Parts: sequence; structure tokens; C-alpha cells
Amino acid sequence: MRQHAGQVIGGVAPVGHPTPLRTYVDVWLARHDTVWAAGGHPHTVFPSSYDELLRLTGGTPVQVAPEPA
Repeated sequence: MRQHAGQVIGGVAPVGHPTPLRTYVDVWLARHDTVWAAGGHPHTVFPSSYDELLRLTGGTPVQVAPEPA
């Protein structure tokens, strides 16, 4: 991942990559007011919202897992 994102595993931010990466954003995150995303380092995060994360990344909303029973 480091060669594509320019960041270490465990801290790969959703933005700031050397080249554009296809990004998928789990629709489950829309249920939270604040979404915490990695900030490019394993010990750094930043607050965002689901809508902002989609906008910043140009991401595609996807349902990663089925709804809980």
C-alpha cells in the first residue's frame, strides 16, 4: 500500500495520495455524526462526516456487509 498511497499501513489517510486511488466508503458510516479517519500516520486521525468524506475522496458509497438481523 505504501507505494500507492505514500503512507504506512495503519495510518493511510483517505486523501493526499501521490496518485488518485479508487475509494469506497461504507454506507454504514452515514449513521454517525463524526467519522474518524486516519491522518497519514498510525498515530494520527482527523474528524470528518460521511458526506465530507465522500466529497473529499470522490468516493463511491458501498454497502460492505449485510444489514444486521
